[in-house]
Amino acid sequence: MKLHIFNPEHDVVLAYDRPNITLPHAVQELRINMGFLPALWAGDDDCVLVDDVAFAIKAVRQVKREHADVLFLTKKDLQNLNFTEIETWGWDREVCKTLVEAGVISDLLPTHDNLLNIRELSSRRFASGLLCYLCDRTEQQTCGESFYVDNINELELLLTKYSHIVVKALWSSSGRGLRYLSREHEISDSVRGWIVSTMQNQGGIMIEPYYNKVKDFAMEFYSYGDGNIEYKGISVFDTNNGIYTGNVIASEVKKLSIVRKYIPDEILFSVKQSIMEYLSERFKGRYKGPFGIDMMVVADTLNGRFLLHPCVELNLRMTMGHVANVIKHDEKEPDLLMSIVHDVNYKLKFGYMENVFVKTI
Repeated sequence: MKLHIFNPEHDVVLAYDRPNITLPHAVQELRINMGFLPALWAGDDDCVLVDDVAFAIKAVRQVKREHADVLFLTKKDLQNLNFTEIETWGWDREVCKTLVEAGVISDLLPTHDNLLNIRELSSRRFASGLLCYLCDRTEQQTCGESFYVDNINELELLLTKYSHIVVKALWSSSGRGLRYLSREHEISDSVRGWIVSTMQNQGGIMIEPYYNKVKDFAMEFYSYGDGNIEYKGISVFDTNNGIYTGNVIASEVKKLSIVRKYIPDEILFSVKQSIMEYLSERFKGRYKGPFGIDMMVVADTLNGRFLLHPCVELNLRMTMGHVANVIKHDEKEPDLLMSIVHDVNYKLKFGYMENVFVKTI
């Protein structure tokens, strides 16, 4: 019997890397409202850990999509059950602490060294190595640079060189660890304070040139921990200032056709193969589980063409792209947009879409 856990606080936990953190209210609310989410990909008779069983039952019914016949549990139920496997949104010290305190046997949990590996591999500094590798193998058709700096002077030199830059914390949750800077505007005291504080807390920051983005998409994978990596499909999504807003629900062929308007098949295939080649040895014995790599199509207006940025983010966890890819969808049915909306509570919403993501230079 497998236990599934939706812990959207995972990225926040990695960023703070200390015990007993106080989670942002929005993250706590998201976990409570969306705790049912694993029912969309779990197997029948699996268990899903939630904060409120009655709420989870009502919420999953409101989604009106096919889901497994799961048993919803709270923490107090865990001590009396034996599980064969535990699958989280992402493994970190807080979810392990929660399970240990609930009486789950430690044999099912990652070791201290496993958790250290996951945090190291989740760093944007690690992802910058992958970006460099991918760009070197597909010159003239990809773009992307990323620089690790540990002092404000280096940042200012890069700002002078590139004019517009994106400052990224080494670890952060969606959109919250980003700052956009322009050479035309002086760095405000509040942003400067955030940069210095982030450097002190995380050892440094990443600097990237700002790119003229046309489209977001991702490639989703699964690492088996033995060097074997499986490609799980493409994910077409949208963001607003770095924050996720929705995923396309369509066939793999249809999603590829959206990206193909900008990037040739052979480049996508080459990048996919290079990702698996690069990460195979680096994940071997260090990471088992799902991961996704966010990418973007960039407009090269000077040359009137599109380029691929092959590694904007590396998410070493379950992603909304993985969720979108497991949603049952009849090809005869119109394409859907899956999004998380908030009114009184966070809800998973599906709506019809027509050319939502089509842009041109």
